[in-house]
Amino acid sequence: MSLLRHRYALRLALATLAAALLAYGLAAPAGKIVAAPALPHSAVEGSPVSIDALRGHAEAIVFFASWCGPCKQEAPAVERFARTAVGHGRLLAIDYSDYGDVHAFLRRYHWTFPVLSDPDGTTGDAYGISNGLPTWVFVNAHGDIVARQSGPQSVADLVSQLRAA
Repeated sequence: MSLLRHRYALRLALATLAAALLAYGLAAPAGKIVAAPALPHSAVEGSPVSIDALRGHAEAIVFFASWCGPCKQEAPAVERFARTAVGHGRLLAIDYSDYGDVHAFLRRYHWTFPVLSDPDGTTGDAYGISNGLPTWVFVNAHGDIVARQSGPQSVADLVSQLRAA
């Protein structure tokens, strides 16, 4: 009989815990929306762009560096994404704390979209770039960060993320 009481007490405790967790989850505020910070003021390729200029449509922002192996691996897919109907005009790259030859990188991979310069990493830090490069940030039409992805992405993944933004 003692075993039955222990099982009952354990089940009651687990049910109480589950109810408390459910109540907390329902009562907790929804995820905080974070406005995208300012973009760098200088461009490596194309013209400088501001966050305000991006309002009205979703945008994919990739933080990369010319010396980064995974960035080189992903670079051809980034250009293919830029040429898709979804990615065209909705892609921006930020050269993050780069000490390599970014101009050679851009020529090699034929990137045809704006590339901004963040030489001291200030913008990347403001965007929370901490899991290595490349890191993708997806901004919705209101200028809010809605998703982040670290590591090389496929064209299909990028199309899906941008559509969801």
